[in-house]
Amino acid sequence: MLTPRAFRPSSTAAAALLAAAATAPLAAQARSTVLIGPPALGAVCYVRHVLPTGSAGHIAGFLWSNAFPGAVPVTGVTTIGLLRVDPASVIMLGVAITDGVNLPTLSVGPPTSAALIGSRLDCQSFDVDPTWTYHLAANDVAVTIVAGPSAALDMVAIAPGTYLRGSPITPLNVAPYNNQAESQPVQQVAISRPFWIGRHEVTQAQYQAVMGNNPSWHQGGAYPGAAQRPVELVSWNNAVAYCAALTTTERAAGRVPAGYVYRLPTEAEWEYCCCRAGTTTEFHTGPALLCNQANFRYSNHSNSNCPTPGGSQTAVVGSHAANGFGLHDMHGNVAEWCLDGWDLAANHPAGAAVDPYVASGPYRIVRGGNWNAVSNGCRSANRVGSVPTGTASTRGFRVVLAPIVP
Repeated sequence: MLTPRAFRPSSTAAAALLAAAATAPLAAQARSTVLIGPPALGAVCYVRHVLPTGSAGHIAGFLWSNAFPGAVPVTGVTTIGLLRVDPASVIMLGVAITDGVNLPTLSVGPPTSAALIGSRLDCQSFDVDPTWTYHLAANDVAVTIVAGPSAALDMVAIAPGTYLRGSPITPLNVAPYNNQAESQPVQQVAISRPFWIGRHEVTQAQYQAVMGNNPSWHQGGAYPGAAQRPVELVSWNNAVAYCAALTTTERAAGRVPAGYVYRLPTEAEWEYCCCRAGTTTEFHTGPALLCNQANFRYSNHSNSNCPTPGGSQTAVVGSHAANGFGLHDMHGNVAEWCLDGWDLAANHPAGAAVDPYVASGPYRIVRGGNWNAVSNGCRSANRVGSVPTGTASTRGFRVVLAPIVP
């Protein structure tokens, strides 16, 4: 029963992600299973095993089974704790060696059979010490497999991880980057839970299908492919309403995991996956942004005006190469609303943070530059704010299917 059946490496999320568990009193570190999520068809499911300090070198893994309501003793091996998954259907997945510092967050291969949709599975974590004693977590977690995002929404799955938010460039306000005080200091940020994000900005066709209207300036016969251009002239309030309506319809269709909603990305999520995509340069394209790499007006790096449609109008989404996460138009095209509030102050925090988010403020964060921007305004760290009722033909949004935020 306790023979490994599959292996996946542990997550690379930073120590900050698990700092609270690692420094908690021993009594509070009873072995437990924590579902990070999401249990969706075709998505990697992340599960954390919390165990006491001093467990370096233990083998840790996860036992999955069909739904099982009870707890039974294990026979045949030395075990501490009760088995809380079904002995008749249990398999072992996600085995790794603990290091005693970063308590493991392991990923389990995605369910791929549509027949699993609606099924409930149970998961219990465990670890094995050098005496080959099996220590079973004091709890299990129940998950129900959902379908995940509709293919029509064209979402990209994003794994947890860490990155450096902000820009170290000095002096400030000097070409070609014209860095801002609002983008400093550089801060280490951990994104602790997986989510999906739109491969493209929300298009006019997608917005029309959900909201029944299209406010965009760049529509009609004068703009070829307008339906596949990003929607614009939408306020932050409009974007939030779109996300709420999308959540309602998709949840009714069984495609929204428990604890998740469609919403705007937080500023931290946006910079992590939309622009950074594993890079540390000012742009995901490298240290420079050239006219053939995005839809914007003027490149400070080639000292040239960009040809049409740059500096003239929006472009069909996906007209330029994707970043390392497979996401398009993160620089230019339309600037993108984020969920966070802001007071426009240079108040970028300095300390390491996990899933940072600012709920209140008179303004809302806007990121990414737009079709009428100079390259410095398209930098990965560039921050702009606007009132939530404001609209512009240079501003749109993209959505995430992500954990609910406070």
